[in-house]
Amino acid sequence: MEENLISVIVPVFNTERYLSQCLDSILSQSHRRVEVIVINDGSTDFSLEIALKYAEKDDRVVVYSNENGGPSKARNRGLEVATGDFITFVDSDDLLLPDALEIMLEVLKENDADIVEGKSVRGEVFLKKKNGKILKTKIFTPREAISDVLYQSLLLPSACGKLYKRHVLEGLTFRPGIFYEDLDLFYHYFHRSRKIVWIDFPVYFYRVAEGSRTQSWRPQRLDVLDVTERIEDYINEQYPDLLPAAKDRRLSANFNMFALCAIHGDHDNATRCWDHIKRNRHVSLFNPKVRFKNKSGILLSYLGKNTFKFISRFIYK
Repeated sequence: MEENLISVIVPVFNTERYLSQCLDSILSQSHRRVEVIVINDGSTDFSLEIALKYAEKDDRVVVYSNENGGPSKARNRGLEVATGDFITFVDSDDLLLPDALEIMLEVLKENDADIVEGKSVRGEVFLKKKNGKILKTKIFTPREAISDVLYQSLLLPSACGKLYKRHVLEGLTFRPGIFYEDLDLFYHYFHRSRKIVWIDFPVYFYRVAEGSRTQSWRPQRLDVLDVTERIEDYINEQYPDLLPAAKDRRLSANFNMFALCAIHGDHDNATRCWDHIKRNRHVSLFNPKVRFKNKSGILLSYLGKNTFKFISRFIYK
């Protein structure tokens, strides 16, 4: 019986150092029937040449080129051309771990789920280790999954490290030109799902590279304030009982951005974040589902703006 086709969407921008390792990790998967959709996002290094060489050697690889528009536009282009029954995303400096696609597809079918998420491993250098067996799984309803992400518990908002049935992504697009585009979209595809399954099997290696978009300070990181505000508005309309979770996630973003703005001298936005913290911290303080880090931040914030500014640089980054 023919295997299901999985579309693997790989946006690429100037990752010549890592791209071969990324593509090798996909093409060597035990699930062989894949289409690897490489979207070259206006790379100025040798990334395009590397991708084209892979396409010459393996007809499962197809390459498209865009003018540079960021990862959202690249992923959206990938979604437009994908033909698979199932879809996953891999960033071009990351890797799929061995057997990831086979395991996720098997779990998705066994549980009649719409999305499966595996564990992500983070690091600077990939050290190959043999995967073990799945020890446990956890099944979520859409409401439970959204709540879990907002409370920053088990599930991640990242688009990567997941396998999706095609229908949950059809018609959805990543918002172009923003940071935190994954956080901006996750609740939409969870809302469309009947069942989401988490497995403790490691499926994805996320490379923590110096200078990456979310590992270094730049003003665009303030996009998370607008993203979490949109989340709160959506939750208020669709899942009003989860409003405390949405408020807590927005509070967390303001804590983080306050610390970064204060450290880097952006006093206007630091004030904007501090005002939000003062107005909303009491909501999360007495919420038993709020994680310890946020509770600690709330309590420390009552010591005052300047004291919290000093302490927060050791808590938030």
